[in-house]
Amino acid sequence: MTLTLDSLPQPDSCLSRLDPRWKLAGLTLATLCVALLQSLTATLLAMVGALVLVALAGLPRRWYVSRLGGIALFFLAFVVLLPFLLDDGGPSLQLGALRMSWYGLRVALVLSVKGLALVTLMLVGLTTSPLSATFKAAHSLHVPGLLVQLAMLSYRYLFVLGAELSRLRTALRVRGFRSRTSPQSYRTVGHVAGILLVRGYERAERVGHAMRCRGFDGRFRSLTESRTTTADCLFFLVLVGGAAALLVIDFLR
Repeated sequence: MTLTLDSLPQPDSCLSRLDPRWKLAGLTLATLCVALLQSLTATLLAMVGALVLVALAGLPRRWYVSRLGGIALFFLAFVVLLPFLLDDGGPSLQLGALRMSWYGLRVALVLSVKGLALVTLMLVGLTTSPLSATFKAAHSLHVPGLLVQLAMLSYRYLFVLGAELSRLRTALRVRGFRSRTSPQSYRTVGHVAGILLVRGYERAERVGHAMRCRGFDGRFRSLTESRTTTADCLFFLVLVGGAAALLVIDFLR
């Protein structure tokens, strides 16, 4: 069994044909608005809007559910614990020696739904444009070029390190290694981690020399060209306007 990293899907949809700059700006502002929501009604509406974007983006259903499932398991701890830990003296339900408050349940639901909506917006942004176009759009929106370069190289070399770790695991299994709860297994895992770090450092040195030999000067360049259309402006206005309306609903409640 080997370790692999799956690349992001790039489905053809109406969102994938939009200008990455307007799309990134709109999704970023919408993400900030959703992060500020505090009422359950507004948060649920934000999740509905995020699901509409998923449908427009044409994301593979199984891929989307599998990515969201891991996040949902993480938020399950809040849903289970917060109703018993938070109590504002309001309505509650007595379960033996435990007391479950509606306030704690509402806070847990708001946190969980908000987190799922934020992850959904991020997935829509990452899958509706090639990553190079997204980085180019970020640079066009005055994100520092150094940060863009670091993000792009980090993403690229996640796959390189993943492939290197896969080869190391295969070599261990060929030599009869099986993971067990023993000091010998822990030492072997430590050695593998050290080898991976050393090989990653050596590869980074070689890549740095190769980039300098090819005239790399630290500036971000891309061959991707973007043009603003009416659809881009309309998408931005609808998305940001909807997110602002959610903030108003949240404030009124």
